[in-house]
Amino acid sequence: MGALSVVSTADVAPAERLALWGDFVWRHIGRLQSDTFGDSRFDGRLEIGDLGGLKLLDITASRHRVVRTNTLIRQDDRGYVKIVAQIEGSACFEQNGRKVVLSPGEWSIYDTTRSYIVSNPEAIRQHAVLLPRSRLTRMGLDLDNLVVRRFSGRSGVGRLTYDLLASAFAEMPVVTSRSNGDDLAETMSHLVRLAALDQMGTSTEAALHETARDRVKAYISTHLHDPMLSLDRIAAAIGCSKRYLHKLFSDEEETLNSYIWQMRLERIRQDLAHPGLRGKSITEIAFAWGFNSSTHFSRSFRERYGVTPRDYRAMALGDDNYWLRLADAAE
Repeated sequence: MGALSVVSTADVAPAERLALWGDFVWRHIGRLQSDTFGDSRFDGRLEIGDLGGLKLLDITASRHRVVRTNTLIRQDDRGYVKIVAQIEGSACFEQNGRKVVLSPGEWSIYDTTRSYIVSNPEAIRQHAVLLPRSRLTRMGLDLDNLVVRRFSGRSGVGRLTYDLLASAFAEMPVVTSRSNGDDLAETMSHLVRLAALDQMGTSTEAALHETARDRVKAYISTHLHDPMLSLDRIAAAIGCSKRYLHKLFSDEEETLNSYIWQMRLERIRQDLAHPGLRGKSITEIAFAWGFNSSTHFSRSFRERYGVTPRDYRAMALGDDNYWLRLADAAE
């Protein structure tokens, strides 16, 4: 189960604020040198959702700068890449001899295992994900070439990545209570890969077809909870026709509509087996993943998994009463 950690400078004396901030960052993110461009006052709030190997960060702060040196890396190397979405203000990222300035609606990546500088010359708000770098390198991505590039959060795959960061923070308490981060990490890694391919360009029709299909699946994954998710909405978000959507999935074993419902059922199955969600009713869980009919859900779940949702939950959570009922039925 995930945990939320928060630090705010609002309740400490001005002279103690930067030290409080720095100490919190060292413990939860990594070792950094911080300064305020000579300003005597610093204000900041940092909220972290810890999902095991994945961290979600919501950062609001007055102007400041952070530096990660090779010496600090040798003292503390946690092997992350940091994906940052600029929400308010502007920020300058420097790494690998490159520099990029982000404005609201843009995002970028840097590698915490290499030295870098992030300068925030004005008050900022950022959403960020600390992702194990191995998730990207095993996809064959060249991090040296990928870091400190500007990605637009307003169109294409870049928009899906930006929207995922925003939605993850809007639902942070829910995300951290119901997930170990694997689904979010996998989706985020996938979107970064697609954004990189999108920026570099793909050379074959097959590659374009695969990339478009992956974009559709990534959009579905991040909007499964929306009961209004439809082919019309997906087509509008991706920028294509419904006919093209059907063409993309013509060689798949199941239709796109079927794929959406199967994905929802799998998320529900995972939640039913989650001890931390024991207090939520089966109907609450089903409706949270886009179903709006208990009958439709129960029938679909039994067809998919061969048992009722109630019996599956009892088995998954080790309910002794289930096995007693089963024994009584067999007599």
